Amino acid sequence: MILLDTIESARRELLTLQDPSGGWAYRRGAPPCSEPTALAGLALLAASARSDDPAARRGADWLATIQRTDGSLGVSAAVPEPGWATPLALLLWKAANVHGDRRASAERWLLARKGRALSRTEDPNHIAGHDVSLVGWPWVLDTHSWLEPTATAILALGRVGRGNHPRVVEGLSLIRDRAVDSGGWNYGNKAVFGRPLRAQPGPTGLALLSLATTEPRSPVIDRAIGYLHATLPTVRAPASLGWGLFGLRAWNALPADAEVWLAAALSAVAGRADAAPRLALLLLAAEERALDLFGRAVTGSGAISNVDKGYRTPFGIRGNGGGHLFETGAS
Repeated sequence: MILLDTIESARRELLTLQDPSGGWAYRRGAPPCSEPTALAGLALLAASARSDDPAARRGADWLATIQRTDGSLGVSAAVPEPGWATPLALLLWKAANVHGDRRASAERWLLARKGRALSRTEDPNHIAGHDVSLVGWPWVLDTHSWLEPTATAILALGRVGRGNHPRVVEGLSLIRDRAVDSGGWNYGNKAVFGRPLRAQPGPTGLALLSLATTEPRSPVIDRAIGYLHATLPTVRAPASLGWGLFGLRAWNALPADAEVWLAAALSAVAGRADAAPRLALLLLAAEERALDLFGRAVTGSGAISNVDKGYRTPFGIRGNGGGHLFETGAS
């Protein structure tokens, strides 16, 4: 079980890492950036169960100061492009119920932003290994669609009520199409030059999260869950473990030892100069309320129910007698 004091310690450390401007940086002492700020704000909202958490609100306000006139947010105030962090900011603004005009502008930008598709004749030998005609979201303007920016765009647009928009529907088709045959997802392709690529835990969890509540459980979902169950026991890298467990939570498939893994990962990250985005993602994986903030609910049967008169844990309510740009590598 993740002890509550471990979660509380991580939350307190995250607060100490907040810049006076309101944002969070990838490393202590560096300028604030969009991704760690959005993740930290969402994590604090999930951990506090309050939509008016003051630190999260300051982070949301800082993000508003760097939004461009076209609605996008760059990597930081000094790096205004590319705008792949925009959906994360939109998720925080929606969760905190602030900056309605900023949300509308970001939503319009996301709907207009498209990855560059190829005609089937441009890839006659199927070098890419996937349907190159499907349009999702790119990391960088005028490039091909990639899995992770497509998944975060789907989550943000779904959270603001655009889950049935044709762009989102096509994005979901892209994610299904990119699934690795053996189970899970890679960062972009599922095969190149006819050779299957290996799945990775982070993209797999993010893909599972984006597909949750949009469709019934399928063989693609089952294979991805099986891949994560086999892979995560030896993974402690925050991006891989955090997104992996977050995706499993959305499908009611958390392994029994998930709390132990998260406790170990949180302890390993504590005190590091680059702790902020890592603590944030691990806290999101630990808190069931985070699903609501991402517009998702537990999908599947047999969800764990809360126990009356129990005490709160990051995984729900536990009765007194018991119950229930940063790395993807090992560092």
